[in-house]
Amino acid sequence: MIPIGRVAHVTGLSVKAIKFYEERGLVHPIRSGNQYRMYGMEDIRRLSEIKRLRQIGLSLEQIQSGLPVEMLLETRLDEVQSEIEQLHRIEKQIRLMQSGENDMKVRYETLNEAIPVYGYAGTLEEIPHLWTKLQPNLTTDESYGVCLTQENGYVAGMTDLLAEEDTCRVELTKGNYIVAIVDGGISMISSTYEQLVRVPGVTLRDAVDFERYIHGQGGADDLIEIWMPIE
Repeated sequence: MIPIGRVAHVTGLSVKAIKFYEERGLVHPIRSGNQYRMYGMEDIRRLSEIKRLRQIGLSLEQIQSGLPVEMLLETRLDEVQSEIEQLHRIEKQIRLMQSGENDMKVRYETLNEAIPVYGYAGTLEEIPHLWTKLQPNLTTDESYGVCLTQENGYVAGMTDLLAEEDTCRVELTKGNYIVAIVDGGISMISSTYEQLVRVPGVTLRDAVDFERYIHGQGGADDLIEIWMPIE
């Protein structure tokens, strides 16, 4: 058994941190006859483990959860991989902004007749809820996220009728559109819109714009397109 000062030296933790972890019930030193804290090897190993877990970004609440360390590491690894992907997307966007280049896959389309979409309507803040509601009822290989002309309005829907009473109908108006494929998934939709409106020589017309989701087959990722109405 060794005192707290030596534990601090061995683990690289401060005495204050060691006492804090004791207060949180993560280590359990014994008290010597003169009431000094004394730590065994299991306590030292646990403190070293806590230090490493904190260094890789795990919260104290996660460490205290009682879950096996292997599970905590797998969870953190998933989070880190997601963060890396997001940082790669940010890096790509920064480099595009620096170079002034635009690598969007853009094309021009014309709808010769309006397309009806049936779905669930709400505000922009409710978009995740609307899609969650639509997914169990989705019967087509395509779905649409339609930005309504009224302020803050949105519809998540498809071209098939829905049986529920609380659904609505909105039309994708006929006319010309500039279309861009979203490179990077849902998180890049907003930046793709921003790039579209900066395309030279394009004038928007007063009609709904929408996202078209072409659902992947056999586990493939969805293809996302943004359609903006233009003159």
